[in-house]
Amino acid sequence: MIIDSSSLIILAKLNRLDLLSNLYTEILITQGIYQETVEEGIAINAPDAKLIEKAMQNKKIRIIELIPKHSKFSEELRNIYSQLGIGESDAISLALQEKQKTIIMDEKFGRQVCKLYKIRPIGTLRVILEAYKNNIIKEQEFKDIIKGMIESKFRIGADVITEFWNIFEKLKKRKRS
Repeated sequence: MIIDSSSLIILAKLNRLDLLSNLYTEILITQGIYQETVEEGIAINAPDAKLIEKAMQNKKIRIIELIPKHSKFSEELRNIYSQLGIGESDAISLALQEKQKTIIMDEKFGRQVCKLYKIRPIGTLRVILEAYKNNIIKEQEFKDIIKGMIESKFRIGADVITEFWNIFEKLKKRKRS
């Protein structure tokens, strides 16, 4: 599974990178995503950067080099869509290079660009729902993670959070029956 910078950072801030390795066979990032999450984070002494680096050392996250064609495409995406950062453009380019149909990305505009290239973006909230659905986390842990996301200033629109809680309630009912 390919993940962009902001999604990786929020899971690291919550100390829940384990959800990724429990749900997906491998987690792939580019050198650009590594620079945004680890190198820039370590430069400001961000604890989440150290957690990401440790996950990489433990081979839970792997850097895949963009071939020149896809590296150029990532740059073109940022030129065309000024709202995209390197994390989003690299994740989209890597998905196309690796022929992945799904990536983890939270940024609304980035998600819209994904759809233009037939890539299905799932957000960090979906990852947490999947972890709950697959019994990786229990209900209280689930709620604590969401509380932590909100406390860490994770931007969630009212419509998104309402839909999220509705999905959670349906999932909870299904698990009980």
